[in-house]
Amino acid sequence: MTTAVMPDIPVFDSQHLLRALALLPTPRRFWVGFSGGADSTALLQAMWELRDQLPAPFHAVHFHHGLQSEADDWQEHCRAFCLDKDIPFHSEKLEISQVGRSSLEEESRNCRYRAVAQILDDREMYLTAHHAEDQAETLFLNLMRGSGVEGLAGIPVLRNLEKGWVARPLLDCRRAQLEQFLADRCVHWLTDPSNEDIGFDRNYLRQQLFPLLEKRWPGVIKRLSRTARNARITATAMALFIESQSGDLIRDKLKMPLQKLLELEPEMQTLIVRQWLRRHEVPALPEARLREFLEQVAGSELTNQAEVQWADWMIKRYQRDLWLHRRKPFMTCPEVHWQTGMDLDIGPDSGRLRLKGSPVDLPGSWLVRARKGGDRIRMLPSGPSHKLKKLFQSSFIPPWLRPGIPVLVWDDEPVALGDWVIGHRLQAWLYENDLKLKWQPADPVLARLRMDCQR
Repeated sequence: MTTAVMPDIPVFDSQHLLRALALLPTPRRFWVGFSGGADSTALLQAMWELRDQLPAPFHAVHFHHGLQSEADDWQEHCRAFCLDKDIPFHSEKLEISQVGRSSLEEESRNCRYRAVAQILDDREMYLTAHHAEDQAETLFLNLMRGSGVEGLAGIPVLRNLEKGWVARPLLDCRRAQLEQFLADRCVHWLTDPSNEDIGFDRNYLRQQLFPLLEKRWPGVIKRLSRTARNARITATAMALFIESQSGDLIRDKLKMPLQKLLELEPEMQTLIVRQWLRRHEVPALPEARLREFLEQVAGSELTNQAEVQWADWMIKRYQRDLWLHRRKPFMTCPEVHWQTGMDLDIGPDSGRLRLKGSPVDLPGSWLVRARKGGDRIRMLPSGPSHKLKKLFQSSFIPPWLRPGIPVLVWDDEPVALGDWVIGHRLQAWLYENDLKLKWQPADPVLARLRMDCQR
């Protein structure tokens, strides 16, 4: 298992990692991604050696992908490693769709980072063991996809993720350095047999193409890493320029006003949308698909719901805005009888409905559900009723989000839409009992929608 370090590669040690961490924001806690392979084992071993010098405590986190028959064994190996060194250990079982070979890597990565986003609390940092070879592979794959400058900038050292950060402090290290670091300490690591399968793009690069390039152009990994650093400098400068030219177009994480975007030249439209994604830590959209989408948007009618999907994300047009969010299917608000209690759970997306005030007996015939065709609500006792569909449209709520918004029904008559449209019968009851109805969505997109509708 001992790996000789190439003469031109300096020795890696824990102090190298300490210097790299000093260049990053100081977190409240580190989470170290730990698969059991050489790279992540070297990172965790170095963190353990630095345990008395670190600015924050650290935990190891292992993701059980369930894609290999040995996955349970790998998890137990990682648990035992951490137990032996008294490192807090956390394990997550991932549910990964069995998609085509070419996208299995991407789906695994997306699923993993969704889990990381759930783990990170305020100002916490997730560390990965990406190294120089990973950087070179990423740059080359992005080059083959026809990526722009941002793609050629490769893997960033630091990026935001929900409440915290993702950091890669080993990007200037070579794989051989990390393996030698472990071999010098007689630390065992695991080898994933799928790493030999050249059906995966990264394995093909690593085993077939890069050795040929290295023979022709010695030091190709170092050259590609330098290219990525230079592209990152250019991308950062370009981002600052675009920010200065974009006005308020990209400030909103969820929506972009379409008309203002379409007033710009096509080339600037592309740059603005790319910076919108970059600013809000969304994976880059392939150049050709972005251009195709913008052409579709520019030539479509106002009611056309043009959309583009990639990775774990989507941009979709609805009326006067472009909407950006994860492309998970939003769950429909379930049908739930609300007979007792001041608080009602209405599902993992729709969240909760609450009555704020002193406890009272409920009418007993309340039902919460999603909107149905033909639903109407009456705002005044002698006034006309209004179609809920028209209320959704007047509030610019996209059709694909409407099923998650709760409708409160009293004796088969809708009396509330969310908590911003209250029918006369419910309003009188709330006033009589000195209560307020509050909807607390669990999904952040629905939460933002509610906030907009209450303005």
